Amino acid sequence: MPTFFAVALAALPLAQLALADQAPYTGSDFQSKDFGLYPTQTYESSSLEVPVFQVNKAAEDSVDSADHVFISPRGTAVDQIAPMIFNADDLSLVWSDPSYKTTFGVRVQEFNNSDYITFWRGAVKGAGYGTGSYVMLDHSYNVAYNLTTKNLTVGGDIHEIQLTDDGTALMTAYEPMEYDLTAYDIEDGWLADSLFQEVDIATNDLLFSWRASEHIALNASYADPGTTGISQDSPYDFFHINSIEKDDSGNYLISARHTHGLYYINGTNGDVIWSLGGKDNDFEDKSDGQATNFAWQHDARWRNTGLTELTLFDNGAADWVKTENETRGLWLTLDYDDMSVTLKQDYISPEGILSVSQGSVQVLSNNNVFMGYGSNGAFVEYTNEGEPIWDVQFGIIGNSSVQSYRAYKQNWQGFPGWNPSIAATGNGTDNTTVYMSWNGATEIKQWAILASNSSSDLASTDDLWKNVTKTGFETNFTVGTNARYIRAAALDADSAVLGATDIVDVNDGSKTSTDTKVDIGTGEANTAVTSSSS
Repeated sequence: MPTFFAVALAALPLAQLALADQAPYTGSDFQSKDFGLYPTQTYESSSLEVPVFQVNKAAEDSVDSADHVFISPRGTAVDQIAPMIFNADDLSLVWSDPSYKTTFGVRVQEFNNSDYITFWRGAVKGAGYGTGSYVMLDHSYNVAYNLTTKNLTVGGDIHEIQLTDDGTALMTAYEPMEYDLTAYDIEDGWLADSLFQEVDIATNDLLFSWRASEHIALNASYADPGTTGISQDSPYDFFHINSIEKDDSGNYLISARHTHGLYYINGTNGDVIWSLGGKDNDFEDKSDGQATNFAWQHDARWRNTGLTELTLFDNGAADWVKTENETRGLWLTLDYDDMSVTLKQDYISPEGILSVSQGSVQVLSNNNVFMGYGSNGAFVEYTNEGEPIWDVQFGIIGNSSVQSYRAYKQNWQGFPGWNPSIAATGNGTDNTTVYMSWNGATEIKQWAILASNSSSDLASTDDLWKNVTKTGFETNFTVGTNARYIRAAALDADSAVLGATDIVDVNDGSKTSTDTKVDIGTGEANTAVTSSSS
């Protein structure tokens, strides 16, 4: 396949390149709500609506090289809720699919030596948990696996889908059950019991199940029942599990928001081996209380194979209480010889963000730390030593109208099973502009523009008019009156055709679908549009 050279703007008298994507905001106007609670952009060639970001600190050279950011914006200000992927270089959209609606924890995970996009989808309960299933999408965005919990009266919960090296999935669940709550002066009590399960991905067989009420006392909780606990529809959530991780020994590290505790669970009998933080803390804090005073936390993860270092997202607040002034990312070191814990490093945003719910801490390949701020629409990348080197918002800090349960920075290659899209505006006048995009495609470097004044299939070298460098999610260029029919073919770095759009009639914007494969041969782009009678 030949290499076609992008035509420079100065050499494009017939097709002027323009940028369609809106650049991120900078300055103070965003946080001042001058653009609303959730500034968004739309496109001509797509019905997608996605956030326009606010960059508080541009990415420094020391940021990790991972090429995409994964978020799932939702909230009262978000009209089009969807899992989303953005280019880490310019924050342009890569993929969004509103058909999934409310999703949690969108990210890339590995199974059987292949990468998959994983996330939860389903119904969220008002108390901060849900029931649904876990989706695994392949590189073409097809559903490869659809998983959920087993032998329960509820489906999988929003908080966790964690794949293991053993070909299994760890998932959370919240199951209402009748329970003795007379200690809280509640007759006929109901508990929202926190569970986690390990399920074989290939067979969906249940391998392990653990239930908080069988191992943790209710008085370990910092969240009293209040008005809950009185019915199946309003059970008492005393534990609130929100992350699970399995180690090489077959044991599990879990986080419980309402007990302010991390628990190390025996993978054979479910017993608690030790707990860190909360009322049942087993560790001496050698950092003047700063290593064990975390509260309402999320996302506890091991950071070495020796199980002596872990990270977590210390919210420091809930909707009804504040225990700290700022949310922290924590990197802790454990010493089992004397059962002590030390704060190795904390990570605090320049804005002093305090997130009352949700959140994530990811350690990147270069050892940087990437944090998603949950109930605040923001993410920040830090050096390992805690210096912020990339600071981005997609919602107003301190206003929970835009949220994303977690945020991740990861590599991804997408090859959609659908065709790219095209649209035209201007109705054949001098201002006629054509727009191209391909939702989910990551490997496009150029668009080959095929043009004609007849309604041919536009599929051969004879139709090739211009090569235009891809810019952002939606690339556009001005056609003017030079051609009536336009088709665009997406080219990769080797100028191989990845896919092609329908044919658009720029006079009225109508489109004609065609299955004719684009074969643009060995010639370079023509300098004029072919004309023939039809």
